[in-house]
Amino acid sequence: MSDHVYNLSTRVSRPMFIGVKILNNDEFEVTSPPDWWPDAPEKHLSPYTLLLAASASCFSLSVFKAAGSFHTSFSNVEVETTGLMSENNEGIWSFEKIELKVKVTIDDEAEKSKIGRAIEMAHKTCPVANTLNCPTLLDYEIIVA
Repeated sequence: MSDHVYNLSTRVSRPMFIGVKILNNDEFEVTSPPDWWPDAPEKHLSPYTLLLAASASCFSLSVFKAAGSFHTSFSNVEVETTGLMSENNEGIWSFEKIELKVKVTIDDEAEKSKIGRAIEMAHKTCPVANTLNCPTLLDYEIIVA
């Protein structure tokens, strides 16, 4: 078994904006959403939406890996993600749950059982979901095209 190490750096790029630099990619900015900072500009990423994006994209990539384990394939995975953030009695905010509504499209109905098992395996083995302190709930549909 081996470890995987990931690095990035952040800096204050301007007041209330954080520049994020990942590997050799261009720096991008994150800021608070309007529900945290009423003067926040629109159309900016927030740490909260990036966490949800990490959960959804990690799950989707885990489906690729799991499908390979079951010797099956799919033509598309679509994920709609919702995160519920709540404040506890001590004033600490955290995600209470993350919901993944997943649609997987396959070409062959004979593969439906295998892809169902692959989806379940992806849900169980997704590193992001396994790292979070809240449950990641899965609701999926398999579509035969």
